[in-house]
This record gives sequence, structure tokens and C-alpha cells, in this order.
Amino acid sequence: MEFWKTMTYRWDGESLGKWSSFRRTAYMLFFLLIYFIIHDVTEILMWAGLDVMMQSQNQSLVQFLTNHTATVRGVINGSSILLGTAIIWPAIRNEICYKQTGSERIENRKNVREHKGDETKEGEVLSEKITRYACVAGIAFCAAVGLNILFFQLGITSSSQSFETINEMQYGVQFAVGLILYGIISPFTEEAVFRGLLYNRMKRCFSVGIAMVFSALLFGCYHGNFVQALYGTILGILIAYLYEKIGGFEIPVLFHSIANVSVYVMTYQGKLSRISAVFAWLLAAGSLLIGGILLGYAVTKSNREK
Repeated sequence: MEFWKTMTYRWDGESLGKWSSFRRTAYMLFFLLIYFIIHDVTEILMWAGLDVMMQSQNQSLVQFLTNHTATVRGVINGSSILLGTAIIWPAIRNEICYKQTGSERIENRKNVREHKGDETKEGEVLSEKITRYACVAGIAFCAAVGLNILFFQLGITSSSQSFETINEMQYGVQFAVGLILYGIISPFTEEAVFRGLLYNRMKRCFSVGIAMVFSALLFGCYHGNFVQALYGTILGILIAYLYEKIGGFEIPVLFHSIANVSVYVMTYQGKLSRISAVFAWLLAAGSLLIGGILLGYAVTKSNREK
């Protein structure tokens, strides 16, 4: 129990600096291990339960499960990651609630201005929030679209058989269920684990730059194939950068959600393969260029607000 409390508590960088390397490593990775154990055990138990249901005499139930195999698989995976995240949530909450959000920084500026007699209207604060979120959403959309088209045109997506298999399973899910899984559940749980918990702890043990890279590498490898590992690592670094510059756990969740939904809708039923090569290259270049401009604007604006 004492060990669990120690692992759950948010230790500051000075305290962590006095720990041994092994103890710091355990502090960073312990709950990631717990997450994977809970996730895998839950999947095994749910698949075992499903196997029992398939032996049922209820033919309509068996037929339904057979016809919706991909959707059932997606629901089981979504349930597993939700339970895994729920078990380690106390540690995640300690990390994400401590980090000052971008909206809090704006609120602090408002309080200072009011103290000096320069009152800021609530409408201006709301406008700043909307602008910030719109920029993050735009960056996510452009990065996701640009990178996916780039990977497709370079033949990266077709180079991995495991990616092709996972792709077929993901797009076999009913569209509405896919939007919930990939647009809400996956973004929240994965960001809670990899940015909320892992990144925040890594940067106190090492540095911001090292934490960005290594948390992104773990995030990429988590997806289990080369294509998603490369894509996840690139986006993971970008998400952590925005999280650090703008602040607020809603930033990585919003980014991840928009990126997932954009790609899911864009590539559903092979829509990406229908566009011409010239248009694809132009679209990729334009998306990445616009995303870069929005990124520069968002970071510059955030720096001025600090």
C-alpha cells in the first residue's frame, strides 16, 4: 500500500533527483505497466466471455456477433483501455490537475489586470479560448491529413502487412462506433497515459526535450506496427510540444481527437486512394504548410500570454 501511494504521489523534480536511477525509472513506468496488464487481462476475460456466448443456443445472438466481429472487437478494446486508464487514474489526476492550463494563465492575467484597474471583459477571455482551441484543431487536422497523404504517396502505408491488417479491422467497425472509439475514447485514454502521466513524469526526471521524444517513442511503439509507430512518434512530439507551450490537458485530447476523426473520415472506405497523385502531393504540402503557420501563430500567441 505504501509503495502504491509513493508511485501515485506527484513528486517534484528536486525530490526525484535524489532517487536512484532504478527508482526513478520505476516511478515513470510502473503505471504504464499496470495499464497494459489491466488492458490485456480485461481483453482476455471479455474474449473468453464472448466465446461462451458464441456457444449459446441463441442463434440470433450468434449471428449478430458473427456479422459484427470487427465492431465487437473494437468495443472490447475500447472497454479494456477505459478500465486500464480508470485503475491508474489517481496518478494521472495528480499530474494533469497540477499542471497549470493555458486557460488558467489567461485567468491569472485577467486577475492581474483587474487588480491594476484594467478589467478584462469575460468576452475577451472566451475569445482567447476559442482562438486557442481553433488553432490546435487546425494544426491537428492539417498535420493528420498532410502526414497520412505523404505516407500514402511514399508507399509507407503499404510497406507494412501488420498495418494493413489493423487497418482492415479498424475500418470494419461500424462508422458511428468508430467515431466514438477513435474520436473520444482513444484520444482521452491515450493522452491521459502518454502525455498526462508519462510525459509529465519524464520531464521532471530528465528534461522537456528528452521527455517529448521518449514519451512520443513509447506512444508510437504502443501501436504495434512500423507505420503507426512512425506516425505516432511524429504526432506525439507535436502534441507534447503544444501541451508544454499552451498548457492544459484539454489541448492534447483535442488535438488527438481531431487528428483521429480527420483521418478516419478521410480514409474510410478507401477514399484516399481515389485522388490523383498530383492533387495528393499538393494537398499534403498545403496541409503541412498551413499547419506550420498555425503552429507558429499558436505558440507566439501563447508566449505573449505568459
